[in-house]
Amino acid sequence: MTRLVPSLLVAALAVLPAPLAAQSEFPERTVRIVVPFPPGGTIDAVARALGQSLQEKWKQTVIVENRPGAGNTVGAASVAQATPDGHSLLFANTSVSVNPSLFVTLPYDTLRDLAPVTYLSPSPNVLLVQRSLGVNSLKDVLALARTRADKPLTYASVGKGSAHHFCMELLASEAGVKLLHVPYRGVAPAVLAVTRGEVDLYCSDIPGALSLLQGDKVAPLAITSRTRSPALPNVPPFAEQGLPNYEQVGYVGIMTTGKTPPAAVQKLNASINEVIKEPAFAKRFAAFGYEMVGGTVDGFAKFLREDIERYRALTQKAGIKPE
Repeated sequence: MTRLVPSLLVAALAVLPAPLAAQSEFPERTVRIVVPFPPGGTIDAVARALGQSLQEKWKQTVIVENRPGAGNTVGAASVAQATPDGHSLLFANTSVSVNPSLFVTLPYDTLRDLAPVTYLSPSPNVLLVQRSLGVNSLKDVLALARTRADKPLTYASVGKGSAHHFCMELLASEAGVKLLHVPYRGVAPAVLAVTRGEVDLYCSDIPGALSLLQGDKVAPLAITSRTRSPALPNVPPFAEQGLPNYEQVGYVGIMTTGKTPPAAVQKLNASINEVIKEPAFAKRFAAFGYEMVGGTVDGFAKFLREDIERYRALTQKAGIKPE
């Protein structure tokens, strides 16, 4: 009998599901971080810096895989359909919250097939105005908009339902003005339109705004968060300029495949929180407007549920119908 017990124990361990057997050694092989954007840009840089730090911490290879397309659903689907063992990560952003309201069907169930890991940072936007309009404040822009009901001020976005679109729809609603939406297929053509002066306004993320402000075409008027950004400390929030109810802030975070074992998710959460709170990492990306705050798995899960419902209400109010 004493000889039989070890044999039975070995046999029992051999039939354990692979994810359970691997939890104590997680990660046990290469981890991939899927970025739903093309290579280059600040989000890609954050993902690669995070991957490098995690690789050093875990002594396992971490690769970044760019999978843009279809409103970020291509990248999200890649992770949602992966093996649920925590070795596939999604560099999530506001589109995770918005897409359930924009698409009649998605190739995954957002709250079932994707699992929250860590909230990384809020991602506010900045209202930019063409200097050729001759306005110097948000108040001036709104006054001008009210005189042009027959020929509304135009604004660019990277597509219907994007953060750029929502922040301007909220402005129009809160201020009671009419604005004309001009959607473009992606950031590059939208930025080009702004640079050429083809549109009057553009609600850009902070990294994009910093790039555009290096020229002399546009001026920053307001930030969509309730607090100022260290990257643009002289730009006041909308809420400080006569629109007290205005707040429209996106986010970036990390998700993994749904049904990943909780132990693996907690290991990911702990490791990522350690990395993003390292002073050098936090300082590097604060310069681009990302305030690395981190958080718990449950906290991010609660945030996502509430954010999905918030965007569902916003899309209905804006008259945006899912496709």
